[in-house]
Amino acid sequence: MSDIPIGTPPSPPGRHAAPGGWYPDPIDAAQERYWDGWQWSRNTRPRELPAYGSAGGQQDYGQAPQAYGSQGYGGHGYGAQGNGGQGYRGQDQQGKPYGYPPNQPQHPPAQYPPAQYRAASVGGSAQAAYTADGVPLSGWWWRVLAVWLDSIFVGLLVLIPAFPIYQRMIAAFTGYFDQVLKAAQAGQAAPPQPDVTTFLSSSDQTLLIAIQLSVALIYNIAFLRWKSATPGKLICRLRVVPVDQGRSVGRLEWGSVVIRSAIWVLPGISGVLAVFRLIDGLFPLWQPKRQAIHDLAAKTQVIRPL
Repeated sequence: MSDIPIGTPPSPPGRHAAPGGWYPDPIDAAQERYWDGWQWSRNTRPRELPAYGSAGGQQDYGQAPQAYGSQGYGGHGYGAQGNGGQGYRGQDQQGKPYGYPPNQPQHPPAQYPPAQYRAASVGGSAQAAYTADGVPLSGWWWRVLAVWLDSIFVGLLVLIPAFPIYQRMIAAFTGYFDQVLKAAQAGQAAPPQPDVTTFLSSSDQTLLIAIQLSVALIYNIAFLRWKSATPGKLICRLRVVPVDQGRSVGRLEWGSVVIRSAIWVLPGISGVLAVFRLIDGLFPLWQPKRQAIHDLAAKTQVIRPL
């Protein structure tokens, strides 16, 4: 049996969906479950019933952002105003226990901009715009910009250990162009264009690839563990968090950091594997929770808080 209940909390008059907040869990009456405005999440907490109709309760059912006001959902508890004063009884308007009737089509709360609810899955569901605990996920273009910035930073760092290799390559280029210039001055045909291996030996090519992969791995692992984001992501105000835990402030686990970095970086070892990396980068465009393949493997999501 799934740990995610079906059905929805009762909606206030004139609305199609209940706002995000804590409601009695349809599965376990001894606890509350977080409703994100679109579906039930896996986040639960012990149930604490406030005094009926009180304004000072610790957490009234369905407590939502201030944009909803106090008509039926504010600091007076569900149903105190705008619902006939019946209060929340765990039943729908037909007297059936809520959570068990089939799901009804839902719509995003009115206070969120429509752009944040763009369909992110084949079924057109808007649930992927947020984590299970209500934090906005990153858009795809923000992630592309962060990757582009990180590639620049990694390239600059690679120049340091790879400088002797590039120096030998530049010397080989310079020698070839000197031969071309002398042949032109003497009225002779230009020497044949050499193969790229003339400028960069096979051992130098292997060493250069090893340096690039090592620097990229260290760069990603170090920053993800330290800041939960690479410098490119920090500039774009992105952060990597455990899946469905957008409000997490702790560091990512070492296992998640290493798996995520390895799956993203290592395909750069060859052109064939680069196709996998391209698919990996495009994956958030259709994945319901906007996760890339390396996110799925590491059980992470990329958020961009407002």
